[in-house]
Amino acid sequence: MRRASELELATGTHAVAAERPQSTTLGRTGFLAASWLALFVGLIVVAATLGLWRALIAEERADTERAVALNLDSVRNEISSRMESRIFALVRMARRWEMRGGPPREEWESDAKLYLSHYTGYLAIARIGPEFELGWLVAQDASRSMPGEDFVGGRQREALQAARLRREVVLSHGAGSTAGERLLLINVPVFQGEAFNGFIVGMVKVQPMIAAILTPSIASGYAIAVSNDGTEIYRRDSEATQAARESGQETSIGLYGVTWRVNVWPREELTESRSPLARAVLLGGLSLAFLVALTVHFAQVARLRAREAESANRELKHVIVEHEQTNERLRKLSRAVEQSPSMVLITDRHGAIEYVNPKFTQVTGYTVDQVAGENPRLLKSGETDTAAYDQLWQTITAGGEWRGVLHDRKKNGELFWVHSAISPIRDSRDRITHYLAEMEDITERKHLEQQVVERNREIAKSQAFAAMGRASSMIAHDLRNPLSSIKMGLQMLSKKPPPDWAEAERELLQIAQEQVHYMEEVLSDLLSYSLPDALKPEWLNVDKLLDSAVMLAQREIEEHKVRVTTHYQPGLPVLYGDANKLRQAFINLIGNGAQATAGVEKVRPALVIDARLRLPAEDRPSIQVEICDNGCGVAPEYLDKVFEPFFTTRAQGTGLGLPIAKRIIDQHEGSISLQPEPPGGTRVTVVLPLAPAAGRA
Repeated sequence: MRRASELELATGTHAVAAERPQSTTLGRTGFLAASWLALFVGLIVVAATLGLWRALIAEERADTERAVALNLDSVRNEISSRMESRIFALVRMARRWEMRGGPPREEWESDAKLYLSHYTGYLAIARIGPEFELGWLVAQDASRSMPGEDFVGGRQREALQAARLRREVVLSHGAGSTAGERLLLINVPVFQGEAFNGFIVGMVKVQPMIAAILTPSIASGYAIAVSNDGTEIYRRDSEATQAARESGQETSIGLYGVTWRVNVWPREELTESRSPLARAVLLGGLSLAFLVALTVHFAQVARLRAREAESANRELKHVIVEHEQTNERLRKLSRAVEQSPSMVLITDRHGAIEYVNPKFTQVTGYTVDQVAGENPRLLKSGETDTAAYDQLWQTITAGGEWRGVLHDRKKNGELFWVHSAISPIRDSRDRITHYLAEMEDITERKHLEQQVVERNREIAKSQAFAAMGRASSMIAHDLRNPLSSIKMGLQMLSKKPPPDWAEAERELLQIAQEQVHYMEEVLSDLLSYSLPDALKPEWLNVDKLLDSAVMLAQREIEEHKVRVTTHYQPGLPVLYGDANKLRQAFINLIGNGAQATAGVEKVRPALVIDARLRLPAEDRPSIQVEICDNGCGVAPEYLDKVFEPFFTTRAQGTGLGLPIAKRIIDQHEGSISLQPEPPGGTRVTVVLPLAPAAGRA
């Protein structure tokens, strides 16, 4: 009823307006009322416009402050992490020399040259003696003179004394006497136990070092200045305008006794390229106020013609139909994106995220609110090369489509692989307004590919070892009979040597017999490795097994004059295993330990054998046997290779002792590992389960 009344009222009004002559005008009172109403409406619009304009100005300033703060954090974190890595490199160098008791000069200079070539900005690395005297020195430019005062004089001497007292790294700024450059010295104290052994000092040019750390991709679009004690030591870009300075922020970085002040402010082009929205809102609002006032004024004195109204209504219906069709298409597209099995991400042309679909949240763990306005770099894991990101941006900003694989990081820190297709979105004028990224999680596919590669590698390695084993077996069988004949002949000759033989001939005969014995051991190892036989398990006493292994290894023990000490936990349970094979494994390990003590000085060669019961919470009870020696130890780079067949660092030997021991222990479902034993030596840990696995007994 109400809609019918309104329709009748509107029809009557139009009819009255149609009947009224075109020349009819408002009276004086009506004209004044319309003017006052128009003025009142205009003032309301002006007030709303001013309020909106101030809000936009405040929001723009807040956005600028947030962007500056974000880039300041990025700069601070980059300087801190990269400086820590450079300092840690020298600390690691010092600790290695502490463990070794002092390096040869050639090896020390070789390591120093490696650091000089690896890190930008290094001038020299020096070794300072305990009395603060300049010792060894490796300079980046060999022809350049390096004054000793730069390393031990002035405030640097105070820093060295502080590093010695604190027993930690201390940084100091040099006096700048080297060609007027601003220098930073990294002072690392070196101790041998409690004895002070001097310093390792790295001299770095501050300007190129920080320039190498703060690459153009760090805080791009922003100027950076770093100062120490009020003195500027680094600057990127020229002097900033007053507006940029007002938008800048600063922070401090503490680095082992040195405090740097870092200032970051937007470049001039960023401060001048602020959004014109606020100005447009102000001008548009004032214009709108004027237009609204005019509209209100003229609305009181004008009526639309009926024909124009009908035409406008038809046009409006046409627009509504088109609008509904467009909405339907957008609805279908929106559902397709929302339900897509791939991650979809949309950013503006500056890289700020505006939209992500549910699949993105499901995979990465980031919600829409958490990533809104952020840059997709929040997914960066550091595993993907920077050149790939540079190529990505060059491609899409040029209007092309980029496809590739990225290694990203989820919110919970988990790494995942994505295949991304990123392309620009253009408006009706062919201008790039947004970027669309469609990403597919291919982590599982990558894992499967890696498993296939590793499996193929293992198969190839097994086939190679099998071929080597067959060849070794053939060689051992073919050589055993001739070697036995040679051995018999030498034994007969040693029992009845010719009466005219001198001492030299008798010594050569003894050497020949020893070499035959060595070759028999080599052939025995080859046959043991190439022809492994099945286990013959029985219940064994571990302590008796180890004692018999020590007794059978007496030849190696007595040859190297090794003192053997055994520690067996009382009441050790019996072990189910093959006595002969386990005895062979422990004989090999004890022999290796005895041989490793060859050349040990200042201390008597020693071997400690320890056996104890292990009762883990989630595994079978087992016996743990540790064999520790005080020999030369195993270099870290060889720890992964010692169990490979035919690998050895000795002049003699087949390199099969440890592989045979590992094979035997693996047959018993146990484990074996090697660890360095400070200050020198090696610890071999063998773990053997007490009972067999289900179905193996």
